[in-house]
Amino acid sequence: MKDYIKTILLLALFLFVVGCDGKEVSTKTSPFIGGTTGLLLNFDTDAPPAEVYDAGDFPFDVVVKLKNEGEYSIKRENVEVRLSGIDPREFGKSESDFIKRPDDDLDGTYKDSEGNRIEGTTTFVVFSGLNHNEALIGNTQYTVRADVCYNYATNANSMLCVKQGQTDKEGDVCKIYEVKTVYNSGGPVQVTSFTETPRGSNKYNFNFKIEHKGNGGIYQKSSNCEKTRANENKIYVTVNTGINGLSCTGLEGGATSGYVTLYGGERTITCTQEVETGTNFERPVNIKIEYDYKDDISTSLLVKHSS
Repeated sequence: MKDYIKTILLLALFLFVVGCDGKEVSTKTSPFIGGTTGLLLNFDTDAPPAEVYDAGDFPFDVVVKLKNEGEYSIKRENVEVRLSGIDPREFGKSESDFIKRPDDDLDGTYKDSEGNRIEGTTTFVVFSGLNHNEALIGNTQYTVRADVCYNYATNANSMLCVKQGQTDKEGDVCKIYEVKTVYNSGGPVQVTSFTETPRGSNKYNFNFKIEHKGNGGIYQKSSNCEKTRANENKIYVTVNTGINGLSCTGLEGGATSGYVTLYGGERTITCTQEVETGTNFERPVNIKIEYDYKDDISTSLLVKHSS
């Protein structure tokens, strides 16, 4: 019985050390916290309340809570919150009263030098003094919705293996032909794979796939989430290895940076790095993805007829 238990424990240890594809699990630590959320949205408790009364007898607030769960810091002027689902005039307000920005910048969540998680900024956007001034003929159910548009970015990195001779041998400092680990900062758009192949003397190809992992909508950066064909599903990608001789295909506007449209929520970019070397080394590939992002939350509001 003891031998059986020992065998099970050894097998469990082996599965922990070795991945399902037979490769050793990387022992490197991510510089990021990760995750697929940018801003986390909620209505504050009882704001709005579940029930109010008509005829101007029950003023109330709608309070949208914003927490920067991802790792990109946002200036307050790059966040816009809009209320919809109810007519502002019916609740004693103008259309401009239903559009606000937070009072504070939203610093991103991050990992400090000791590896501790430092939480991002939480702030509140307050729509105060709503009041259903008209008299209803009966209880009426409404939907209160908050649409939030904000500017965001994801940083990702992986490692390029550069070798004299471009062949893999046992004991080399790195391998060209292997599945590369990709690290992403927290955000709804992610780099999900990175592969490398030699292209010829002193040239290396690498491909990386970008995928939308959130539940909101992607728009061209600085577009304020304006819903047009030109803006939708468009991201701005910058690739940097720190070495001259880098060029990428599929980027609108440049060899190492430009706009990319996601189709079906994804896109693969191919880059070529020219580099002469007499030694073997790894080189970080840094990828920055910039975009505007739109998300929303909604809740029910029952306006009761005052008797």
